[in-house]
Amino acid sequence: MLGDTPSVANLGQRRQEESIPAAITDIGCEREINEDRYAVVDSPAGRAWIVCDGMGGSLGGELAAQLAIDAIRRALESQDFDTGEEALRFAIEEANRIIVLRRQNPAFSSMGTTIVGALIQGDEVVITHAGDSRAYLVRAGEIQQLTVDHTYVQDLVDRGSINAEEALSHPQSHVLTRCLGAEPRLELDAQTFWIWDASDGEAEDRLLLCSDGLYSLVSDSEIAERVTNLTPQEACVQLVELAKQRGGYDNITLAVLPLGGQLHEESAGPSSRPVRRKKHETVRSAVYERRGPRLSLGKRIALMGILLVLGCLVAALFVLFSLNG
Repeated sequence: MLGDTPSVANLGQRRQEESIPAAITDIGCEREINEDRYAVVDSPAGRAWIVCDGMGGSLGGELAAQLAIDAIRRALESQDFDTGEEALRFAIEEANRIIVLRRQNPAFSSMGTTIVGALIQGDEVVITHAGDSRAYLVRAGEIQQLTVDHTYVQDLVDRGSINAEEALSHPQSHVLTRCLGAEPRLELDAQTFWIWDASDGEAEDRLLLCSDGLYSLVSDSEIAERVTNLTPQEACVQLVELAKQRGGYDNITLAVLPLGGQLHEESAGPSSRPVRRKKHETVRSAVYERRGPRLSLGKRIALMGILLVLGCLVAALFVLFSLNG
């Protein structure tokens, strides 16, 4: 019957939607304000995806997260950088500096924000974070956490005192050991990956950035299943709804980014990234290129000497003909 089989046009539209990144933030079920923020920043250094989870109460967390987003945007657009890691580090450190300064106001003395960010430039992906906002890699129903939480309970896990499952329900699970605003000097963990073309029949990777409002209530396997089988927009909506069905006691923010290939820790070879040009560097036009090579200084001096001699000869001949006439 008509309509039983998806049309070619519908399949094409579906494939297009699967390649479009998506992000969402939701206040959840219990909070009065949303202290989470996300942003997409296009700059000469690449496209940055940022997720922040603010803290501090009484608008402090909301302000800290927004200050971080605004500062990162300005920093990435303000100057040129040699590498993506340098760009992302500088931008987040600048955000930390601004939040530390604003904490001098007694009304915001306890505010801060976690952050996880990914900067994508061609085939290079730089991921950095501070706090317990996370980055995951999802491939064909499998999921891998790329970041390690900066929390008290993660330190317990690292020492073997508790396991990862116990960490989620631990009464001190949200005690951070690192975040933006806590100290003037911020220590950041950064990783650089490269996107390789997927072989025929192999699944392409998706990168997930999220705040703890998602993974505290939704398991890794549930995240992987939806991110794999749904479009990024559908996955964002369904994962938020699943977290809210289970209480939604925190703000929930996530971004799903199709990578168009598979993520590796080594470069596939000569980078396919667009050349990063300095802001004031100009590209020579084709007209300029067609002029050919420029003469060296020595050749130019010799040519000027020849022209001078020819000029003298012409002048002498002119005088001689004038006298004879």
